[in-house]
Amino acid sequence: MRKAILLILLIPALAHAEWTQEDTNYQAAFVAAALADWGQTLCIANNPDRFYETNFLLGRHPSSQKVNTYFPVAIALHTAVAVALPPKYRRAWQLVWIGIESSMVLNNASIGIKLDF
Repeated sequence: MRKAILLILLIPALAHAEWTQEDTNYQAAFVAAALADWGQTLCIANNPDRFYETNFLLGRHPSSQKVNTYFPVAIALHTAVAVALPPKYRRAWQLVWIGIESSMVLNNASIGIKLDF
């Protein structure tokens, strides 16, 4: 898992010259929120009697293996799209997904879902 996270964080280094430090900062914010969501989703997977998942791609009661496959792929795809987008669309992409991930994490925390790494 550490290698996957390192690879995800290095993808922006492959971007063309239009990628800025600010782009990296926004992408890092998205990755941080997604990592928190990942940990909470593992808590959901490990406590099917208490919680259920609302991401239809994972299903109501995903296995830890499914969660641990989904998140690295989702983070890598999000980063690849961010790298490929022109700067004027990139920021909107990043901000929308930072908002989505952050709202999920805050909602999960409010109902008692912890990080379960």
